[in-house]
Amino acid sequence: MFMNEFTIRSEFDLPVSSLFEWHLQEGAFERLNPPWRPLYVVSKEGSIDDGGTVTVKLPFIGNRGIKWKVKHEGYVKDKSFRDVQIKGFFSHWTHQHNFLDLENDKSELEDSIDYKLPLGPVGKSFSKLINNNLTCMFQYRHRITKMDLETHQKIHNPKIKDILVCGSSGFIGSALIPFLNTAGRGYNVTRLLRNKPSSDYDIAKRIYTNFPDTLPNSDGKFQAVVNLNGDNIFGLWTKDKKQRIFDSRVKFTQSLCKSLSHMDKPPTVLVSASAIGIYGNDHDQMFSDADEYRRNDSDFLSHVCYRWEEATDIAKSAGIRVVNLRTGVVLGSSGGILKKLMSLNRLKTNVIINRDNWLSWISLDDLLRVILFCICNDDISGPVNAVSPKQVKYSEFMKILGKVWNTNFNVKIPSKIIETLAGEMSRYTILSDVKAVPRKLSLNGFNFMLGDLEPALRHTLGKLNQTK
Repeated sequence: MFMNEFTIRSEFDLPVSSLFEWHLQEGAFERLNPPWRPLYVVSKEGSIDDGGTVTVKLPFIGNRGIKWKVKHEGYVKDKSFRDVQIKGFFSHWTHQHNFLDLENDKSELEDSIDYKLPLGPVGKSFSKLINNNLTCMFQYRHRITKMDLETHQKIHNPKIKDILVCGSSGFIGSALIPFLNTAGRGYNVTRLLRNKPSSDYDIAKRIYTNFPDTLPNSDGKFQAVVNLNGDNIFGLWTKDKKQRIFDSRVKFTQSLCKSLSHMDKPPTVLVSASAIGIYGNDHDQMFSDADEYRRNDSDFLSHVCYRWEEATDIAKSAGIRVVNLRTGVVLGSSGGILKKLMSLNRLKTNVIINRDNWLSWISLDDLLRVILFCICNDDISGPVNAVSPKQVKYSEFMKILGKVWNTNFNVKIPSKIIETLAGEMSRYTILSDVKAVPRKLSLNGFNFMLGDLEPALRHTLGKLNQTK
C-alpha cells in the first residue's frame, strides 16, 4: 500500500508545556483554520485528552461539502497526540502532533501526516498537489501559533476575565472569538446573538437578545465588551440597505450603551467599532486619531460613523473607558474586500482601476491583536486608527496582489464604470481615498506583526512559498 508522508517542524521560544497547552484550548482548531480554505466544525464529542471525536465540513458550493470525522488518540501530556480519520475523503489519514522539549526553555512542534488517496494510481497523481496544500496550510498554522503565543505573553491585563462580544458572527467577530479563547489567560468569552444558530456547537457561551436594552444576568459579569455589530456594507445601497447600515450600528450601539450604563457594576472598557470612513474621502490630507473631527453630514458613511461614535457617549458618561476603533480596509481572505477579489484569482486576472487613491489597510490578524491591546491597555481611550502604518496607493495594492496571486492578465477598468456598477457603496470600499495613521497605537508601543502589505497578503492567502 503506497503511503504519502508529510512533515513540518518549527521551533518556539517558550517551554514545551506552554506550546502543548495552547493546542488543548477550546477554539484552537478554529484559530488554526486556513482562511483561504476553511473547515467548519459540525459536531464535537469529548476532547483531545480523552479520545474525543470531531466532525468537520469542507464546503464547496453553498452549504454542500465533504464531511470529515477524526478521532483523537495517543495522548501523552506535553509530548504528543494524533488525529486518525474515521470517515472522510482519504483512504487513510493519520496526523501525529509531536512536542519536543529543547534546552533553554525552548520547544519544537512537529506535525507529521501519513495519508493515502483513493482511486489507486489516479489518486496517487494528486499527491504533489496535496503536499503543496499541506505545506501552505501548516506553515500558516505554525505562524499563527507563534504570533498568538507571543501576543498573549505580551498583551495581558489580569483584571480582565470575562468578555462579551457583539457582532461575533461577522468577518472580524468570527475570527476574534477563537483568538480570545485560545489566549490561555483564563478569558471567558460570551457571544451576544440575535437568533439561535442552527448548530448547538460553539466554542463560546451565548446570550440572546435583539436590541440589548437589557442584558439578562449581565450586571457585573463582564469586565470588557467588544461591539462589532453592523450590517455588511457590501451590496447596492438602496434606501432600505442604508437604513440597515445605520440602525445596526447607531441604534444598536445606543441600546447597548444604555444597558451598560444602567448596571450597578458596568464593564471597565468598551471597544466599539467605527471606521476611517468618518474622515470622508480627502486625497491630500493625512488623518491622525488625534485630529479634531470635521463633521460632514452630506457624506453618508462619515455621518454614520459620527453618530456611531456619538452613541458611545452614554457609556462614557457612566465611567466606562470607551475605545472607538476606526478600522481601515481589513485584509483577510475569509471576508471583506479581499474575499470579493478572490474570484479574479481563479481567472488569473488582475484589475487596474484608473484612479490614484490611497488605501489605508490592516491585516485581520493584526486587527485582532489591536482589539486585545485596547482591551488591556488602560491608557487608551477615544478614537484609535486601526490601520497599518504603511498605507499604499490602490494601484500599488493591486500590483502587489497580482504578484502574490501570480496573475496572467491585467484588466483596466475606469473608475466611472465601478461607480455605475456598484453605486454609492464603491466610494467607501474600492474607490475610498483616505490616508490614516495609527498614532495612538504607535505612541503606546503596539507592534504590527503584519504591517507590510506583501507579507500580509501572502499570509492570509496561503501564498508564502510563491516568489514570482
